Amino acid sequence: MKLFSSLSLLLLSFAACAETIESTEYKYYEISPRTPYEIKPELMRHSPIRAGSGSFNGRTNWYINWNFRSAPGPYGCQITDTRTSVHVEHILPILSKHVTDQQTIEVFNKFNRALTQHEINHGNNGLLAAREMDKAFSEIPPQPNCRMLARIVNSIGNSVVQKYAQKDNEYDRLTNNGESEGAVIY
Repeated sequence: MKLFSSLSLLLLSFAACAETIESTEYKYYEISPRTPYEIKPELMRHSPIRAGSGSFNGRTNWYINWNFRSAPGPYGCQITDTRTSVHVEHILPILSKHVTDQQTIEVFNKFNRALTQHEINHGNNGLLAAREMDKAFSEIPPQPNCRMLARIVNSIGNSVVQKYAQKDNEYDRLTNNGESEGAVIY
C-alpha cells in the first residue's frame, strides 16, 4: 500500500497544470445616419474594416498564444504546466447619440443585433479552439526527449488554429457573411 501511495504522489507531482485565459474586447466605430436609407452608406464610409476595394460592417479577430513547461520524468519528457490565452476582438458599428429618428434606430438595432450575434459566433470559434488546445495538450504522453515534445505541442497548437480558422471561413460561406442571419442592411 505504501508503494502505491508513493507512486501516486510521484505521478501527481508530474501531472500537467493547465490554465486557459480568455478575454474579449469590443471596439466600435460610430455612424450618424439621419434616415434608414443612410445606414448602409454610413457603414461603408465609416467602417475601418477594409478588404480589397470593399468594406465590411463587422469583424472578429481572435488570437491564441500557448506556452508550456516541460521536465524530464520517470517516463520521458513531459509537460508540467501549460498556459493558453485567447483574446477575442469584435469590431462593430454603433449609432451616434445624435441619431434621433426612431425608424432609423429600430432598423439599425435589428441589423446590429444580428451582426453582433454573427461576430460573437466567430469569437466562439476562437474560445473553442483554445479549450480544445488545452485538452489536447493535457493528453500528450511523455516523449523520449523535450525537443520532440515541443514539436508535438506546437504542431497541435497550429493545427487547432487552422481547424477553427477554416470553421470561421465555412461559417461565413454558409451564412453569406451573416446575411442569412439578418446581418445585412439594404
